Amino acid sequence: LTHGGPTRETSASHMPSPPSPDASGSAFLDWASSAGVATSAAFLVEPTATEGFGAVAGERVSVGDILVTVPRASALAVFSLEEEMRQTTTSLAQSHALAYAACRVAAAPRGREPWVALWPATPEGTWGVEGDSWRAFDGDAFRELRRLHEEGEAAARAAHEKLPPDISWERFKLGVSIVTSRAADLVVSGERQPVLLPVIDLCNHRRGGEHNCAIVFEDDAQTTLTLPRHARTPVYLT
Repeated sequence: LTHGGPTRETSASHMPSPPSPDASGSAFLDWASSAGVATSAAFLVEPTATEGFGAVAGERVSVGDILVTVPRASALAVFSLEEEMRQTTTSLAQSHALAYAACRVAAAPRGREPWVALWPATPEGTWGVEGDSWRAFDGDAFRELRRLHEEGEAAARAAHEKLPPDISWERFKLGVSIVTSRAADLVVSGERQPVLLPVIDLCNHRRGGEHNCAIVFEDDAQTTLTLPRHARTPVYLT
């Protein structure tokens, strides 16, 4: 997989919920193509055995083959924000700034409608767990997960207090969920920042060491993502 154009390098971590390639998915792929996103014939979106729809290697590929190229102009990132939005987010962490941008784009897509239509309508992962629902989780690993979520929520609430009043907490929480579940971390000029990349955000994810592809930004504005060697192998980002 590759994410190219004037973008950057990435590793991503999130809880997957890839959309089904129904009529909305077809409109999205048409939009992506018109926005300059190029996909190889080896890049397919299909049902996976356990995680719904995700990216699949449709044929044998070689390490380093480019499967997806995303122009910088098609990405949603802090570096691409309009001046007014950038001023609002100067004091925010980059993930929160991007979450705010996602809120604004979701409300006024301005040509990104087919992409926004595939974003989740409700918070995903731990952002969708509230109150007594946490009781369904047990064990040290889940307690640690909850602790980390509570730290993240406290930071997000502090960021939310700095936003314009028309951005409700529920709306911002959804934006944070979109970023944590769909954004990739790109290294730009030595600084890591989250970026939402159309088409690449269809990939399911694995933690480091369990993924089988990676996105790399190069100075020539092309990002390459290596894929599994065998056909019909699920593609996972880290």
